[in-house]
Amino acid sequence: MAPKKKPPKAEGEPDALEEFLKKYGKNQKEYDVPKIARVQEILQKIDEGEEMKCWNFDSEFDPMAFQILCHTLRQANYNDIEAIRLWKCGDGDKAVRAVCYYLDGQIGEQGVKDVQFTDNGVTELGCEFLGRTLGPNGNKLVNLLRMDYNQFGTPGVLRLSEGLSQNHTLRHLSLNYCNIGEDGGEYLAHILIFHRNALEKLELQGNYLRERGVVDVFNACKRKTALTEINVFDNKFSDTPEVVKALRELFANNTTLAVYDLGGNHISDEGAMKLIHGLIGQPHVEKVKITERVAAKTHEAIKDQVEKGKSKKKGKKK
Repeated sequence: MAPKKKPPKAEGEPDALEEFLKKYGKNQKEYDVPKIARVQEILQKIDEGEEMKCWNFDSEFDPMAFQILCHTLRQANYNDIEAIRLWKCGDGDKAVRAVCYYLDGQIGEQGVKDVQFTDNGVTELGCEFLGRTLGPNGNKLVNLLRMDYNQFGTPGVLRLSEGLSQNHTLRHLSLNYCNIGEDGGEYLAHILIFHRNALEKLELQGNYLRERGVVDVFNACKRKTALTEINVFDNKFSDTPEVVKALRELFANNTTLAVYDLGGNHISDEGAMKLIHGLIGQPHVEKVKITERVAAKTHEAIKDQVEKGKSKKKGKKK
């Protein structure tokens, strides 16, 4: 297949890629930093005519070299990147700060929409950088933030919430396995209750919200009309009266939230049956996952009730 041709630039319009390459080479020499292998691969593919909208990093790199990269991307106003994803690169908060510096310079409709720092050693400080960048006076483009496997815990969620509690562009937030404790539910609730909050998918798998934290989250979700999916798998909570009440009220009050992953938690057959009763008359609910430890007939009862709801929903549409 022949390489794609780059669209012609308007007369007098500077070429952002050329500007970036020129400034990047100059900055690398000036600061005497090594080349990042992954960046060289990306630039080679761009030179061959490929569109490289996603810049993915999955191995360690020199921290200063990455900082110079992000600084140059902003300096050259190069916004032809839609995703920056760091997976186990080991640069922690320094990498977050560098990416945030780049994001802070993006205005208009073109730029990074997908930001991921997975298992990257991000701490409370990195969360503070992100909270500031994605806050009310910051970036308005990012719609997916994934922070899985960073052990920043409740202090990190507090810092994130300081900005995300006033963010109206983020659609997908993933904080799986981040060591968030039961007191972290309060700060997650601060993010959710913002009247312009636009989250559609919330992932909190593998944390330690327990009963107190998960009830805070469920209560905050009640009136979130954009939210369609929530994942609280393995958050060490049980089917206390408070948890069951919060879930049943959530089933009844939020008619857009269709998918619930409650698996890996301590829900008994008795508690599951109470949830099934709460599903009666709620045709918007499409899937409810609970622990595999309950009886097979309980799983069948949940499935049957959800299917009944779907049938009623289809009947109303007709």
